[in-house]
Amino acid sequence: MFFRVLILLLSIILLSCSMGRQRPLELLENLTEEIREHHEEYSVADWKETYARYEQIAADMENYQYTKEEAEKIGQLEGECAGYFVKSAVMSLDGIKSEIKGFVEGLDKSMN
Repeated sequence: MFFRVLILLLSIILLSCSMGRQRPLELLENLTEEIREHHEEYSVADWKETYARYEQIAADMENYQYTKEEAEKIGQLEGECAGYFVKSAVMSLDGIKSEIKGFVEGLDKSMN
């Protein structure tokens, strides 16, 4: 009877440890899906909040070791997120370039 209880306790402990390391992976999957579906609607504030969530998930993942397959999945998800983050930054730069161009044209016009 004692050994059955001991085996049951060990099983519960191992299962809870496994579930703990799966949580950041699930959060990353959910975040990636959210970005994929809504990135075109994001404001600058949304991107900042999303990146902060991404950083927290990445920090949480550092506390665990993942299998080769899980690491590959994590890399794929991180790469997709990074692509959206870069695309957002480039789009922001395009807006700034236009504003700077208009500023320079306005400055030039006022100087003539």
